[in-house]
Amino acid sequence: MWPEWWDWGLAFPGHLELRMEQREITEVDLRSMLQRASSYASSVVEGRFMIHTTHQNRPWVVIVEPDPAERLLVVVTAYESYP
Repeated sequence: MWPEWWDWGLAFPGHLELRMEQREITEVDLRSMLQRASSYASSVVEGRFMIHTTHQNRPWVVIVEPDPAERLLVVVTAYESYP
């Protein structure tokens, strides 16, 4: 079962743009990855979560941080996950 914040709106902060460009993904790619998410787990940073998903048939992790005050799910970064 997914937590309450899973259905909140998404926020894409400015610092994410550089990472997206470096990793050749777009906001549309990120939204699609989140729709395909298979599981989540706590991150090493308190209050953040790792979302396990795929992109181009490869495993990826999207790091998110729920913002309860704004009821937004902030996308912190995304990277390809190597087994």
